[in-house]
Amino acid sequence: MLSSQERASIDVRGGGRAKHIGDDVQLEPVPRLEWSLATEAHPPATEAATPASLRGSWIHTASERQVLELFRKLHGAKRQLPAPWWLRALDRGDLASRAEAFQIEDEVHAVLSARSGWVFVPWVGISEAGYWEYAPSDRGSVKMPTTVVLTDEHDGWLNVVPAYRDEEPLPVPTSTTKLLSLLPQVEVW
Repeated sequence: MLSSQERASIDVRGGGRAKHIGDDVQLEPVPRLEWSLATEAHPPATEAATPASLRGSWIHTASERQVLELFRKLHGAKRQLPAPWWLRALDRGDLASRAEAFQIEDEVHAVLSARSGWVFVPWVGISEAGYWEYAPSDRGSVKMPTTVVLTDEHDGWLNVVPAYRDEEPLPVPTSTTKLLSLLPQVEVW
């Protein structure tokens, strides 16, 4: 039989923390832990080669309704939680479905991976889809090569950030339909 002190020191799973008050153990919610587990990637992002290969966490596989409920419950709409671009857009009603977002990610990857010099980089924030760098722009004292990132800041869902040395330039908003025609210009920046 565990003493009340031993019971209070046990790590409680399921989004809670043990708090010892007298002889009782009470649970306190730990929203950040719950969200961290929901967004944990399988396989690790370091092994991912495409946006689709990053879609193994709970937020990618659970029902959209459950994902949105948890996101809203944990105040994700107030941008207090790290979340993928598509979840913030879906929460606002700007995207019809998570499947639509995945299609956008896959289209961008298809366009850029078919062109010479573009590399998919899976190392980003928690649950993000990754971004693409134009490797030939990474030369000399460049801090960041030309980059294409997914965003929920506008309904084109893409920003192109030119390579830069000193001050970070303003991103160029675009969309999957405009990206292909914009690439010849982007690739000479």
